[in-house]
Amino acid sequence: MKASWFALVLAVSVAARAEGAPKARALEAGADLSSLPRVEAAGAVFTDGDTIADAITLLRRSGFTSVRLRLWHSPEGGDCALAPTLALAKRAKAAGMSVLLDLHYSDTWADPGHQSPPAAWAKLALPALCDSVHAYTRDVLAAFVAQGTPPEYVQLGNEIDGGLLWPAGQLGKTTATRAAVARLLKAAALGAHEGSPSTRRIIHYSRGASRDAAEEFFSLLEERGVPFEVIGLSYYPWWHGPATRLPETLRGLSERFVRDVAIVETAWPWTTSWYDDTHNVVGKLPDGSRPATVEAQQSFAAEIRAIVERVPGGRGIGAWWWEPAWVAAPGAHSPWENCALFDEKGRLLPAARAFALPPPPPPASPLPSGHPH
Repeated sequence: MKASWFALVLAVSVAARAEGAPKARALEAGADLSSLPRVEAAGAVFTDGDTIADAITLLRRSGFTSVRLRLWHSPEGGDCALAPTLALAKRAKAAGMSVLLDLHYSDTWADPGHQSPPAAWAKLALPALCDSVHAYTRDVLAAFVAQGTPPEYVQLGNEIDGGLLWPAGQLGKTTATRAAVARLLKAAALGAHEGSPSTRRIIHYSRGASRDAAEEFFSLLEERGVPFEVIGLSYYPWWHGPATRLPETLRGLSERFVRDVAIVETAWPWTTSWYDDTHNVVGKLPDGSRPATVEAQQSFAAEIRAIVERVPGGRGIGAWWWEPAWVAAPGAHSPWENCALFDEKGRLLPAARAFALPPPPPPASPLPSGHPH
């Protein structure tokens, strides 16, 4: 009887531990496709060399699992407004892909040098601004839920190293400015949870290879109780330094703050040429860096995937290539065409599969001569 009882207790204990153990999950291979509707309307054609299809289909076939979508509040011209972003989310979900919603809290680009509030909020004092952020975030997430496309992830701001919604939320060295940023992010986090409780919240810091600076930033949020689930980083080698610094940053952040980490923006050029009359953002590369070739882009893509996969404890959840389909088209120009994952003729580049799919296992070693089969 004692032996049977011990066996039963042991079995229950093992089962409980197994149930509570973290479950292995596939790495998200993501594509920021925010400009895709405009590129399509301008006449872009995408192909994998054999088949002409829309970019989402081709990326999905290559192993991509997620689409990142930029949302502006009231943009001039309608790019990245709510309606087209909802429509793009439907397309992504129909293709079997997850959605990462990137809230800029602006009518235009938000990044480390620009965090302008929407015109509708420009004159609001901090308390009213927090109320607006809360209600807007809640209502946007609820709109995605209502159409059956709840985002798996939502960014509460874009590259908010210096805060968001300047000047009210501009991060400085004083206690007051830090408190203001925390209040705004708490309002956003609450709104996101109310609008879509299942959506994981990301805080996005731009300098992915700067561990000390990133830890200082996230410490400010931790000390003030800002709730979020994922640390998101940008990583562009020509701005942020060599990739050798990236693993340490990801490991350090995940361990210190006990959170999952992701690279929500990255890219490398496949050429320095340009195919329209708009100069590309990425031109001359740093001395000593890898070249701008198809092969170098492919190796970079594989390296980034491997770095995220190796974050200890499985806390590296994914990487998103920034604007892989923002190609030059007959009716629209692109400053990012040489960093896309499609070439000047719309053909899918090898880096797409290197970024999305794990490398094949090494071939089995041949059996030694004379070994019995």
